[in-house]
Amino acid sequence: MDGHRLTKLIKTDDRLRHLPVVIFSSLVNEEMRRKGESLGADAQLSKPEIGKLVQEIDKLLQAKNA
Repeated sequence: MDGHRLTKLIKTDDRLRHLPVVIFSSLVNEEMRRKGESLGADAQLSKPEIGKLVQEIDKLLQAKNA
């Protein structure tokens, strides 16, 4: 299962749809970014941007706790 399939399963499940989804992939190009957005991904980052991944997770957690 790839990240897009998992994102779709999460975002179409009433019990899980509130969970933020970050796609972290080496394959983020414009087509893949559009697909992720259409599936409801909250953020999409290219590997190996670990620092940006941590920043996005922090931002999503802060928004959830606000």
